[in-house]
Amino acid sequence: MRKFKHFVRDTAAEILHASHLTCPAFRARNKLTIATFHRVLPASILAQYPLPGIAVTPEELRRFLEVFQEHYSVGSLHESARLHQSDQRPEKPLLAITFDDGQLDNYLFALPVLNALNVRASFFVVTDAIEGNEVLWHDKIAYAVQKLQQRDASALQTWLSGLGVQGHASDPVNAAIAAAKLLEPGERAGHVGRLEQLTGSHIRPDWDGMMTWDQIREMRSGGHEIGSHSKSHPILPLVSDEALHHEIRHSRDLLEAQIDHEVRSFCYPNGDYDERVSACVRQAGYEFAVTTRYGINPKDSDPYSLRRIDLQSGYGKNAAGTFRSSGLLLRMTGLLPGMS
Repeated sequence: MRKFKHFVRDTAAEILHASHLTCPAFRARNKLTIATFHRVLPASILAQYPLPGIAVTPEELRRFLEVFQEHYSVGSLHESARLHQSDQRPEKPLLAITFDDGQLDNYLFALPVLNALNVRASFFVVTDAIEGNEVLWHDKIAYAVQKLQQRDASALQTWLSGLGVQGHASDPVNAAIAAAKLLEPGERAGHVGRLEQLTGSHIRPDWDGMMTWDQIREMRSGGHEIGSHSKSHPILPLVSDEALHHEIRHSRDLLEAQIDHEVRSFCYPNGDYDERVSACVRQAGYEFAVTTRYGINPKDSDPYSLRRIDLQSGYGKNAAGTFRSSGLLLRMTGLLPGMS
């Protein structure tokens, strides 16, 4: 069944590409496309990372960007979204490049690729994590579950049951993150704390970490946009009004003080938002906010609920493992979602 699905996907991608139906000039004309990246990791490190679904290699990032430059007018979120709102239209459709979380690998492995291709991107950072070089909660769970899988499967199953994961999950890392996402911040922190006690100290691998303020300032001075991804990466609809204001407004104030530049864009942690959250983002002075909802944005899109297209390792490769731009463009133009 899986081979048949890949055959259908690959065949559809080639036919649609040959007929120009996935050509961005046709599919994305007068629209704003926003690409989402998270981790950029060399293949040797990616093989160790417990959340490969949010990572690409530097080589894949370069390949994606080269295809984008051929078909789109590529830039940061703020500059692309501003053009999208105006009557100005570049020759090619608009595409914004965004990176979530502020991980060190963005500086080490994404930035050199972007600069080599003269591409400007937006980086959404979590200010508490930058300040303290802290592991984000989803990474804490992923690293700890990965360790317990190897060390003490029984203890892991007990912890998962306490979290509400029933039975033996085939993918305990993502099952745990999905369950933890539904909890109030304090309750989630308690479960994560117990998980850390089970696994012991030094959960984060030696290769991992967050960017520093100096590195972020360097990126900003090089023309890249720095946006807020909140103060502590909570699920914003679950926090109080006071905490919500602090997460959204305080993170912007701190970023502006650190980079000496206005912060105009916000990224909802985990993509979760509601009317109360988006209103707070608007009141805090941001001009644009991005979600994790899949799709591209027409001219009349709400600037505080912009859709994006997430990209991960392997996208664009056919069943034989060969990269084809037809497969990537199938993903980018919103046809047959989930099949590329």
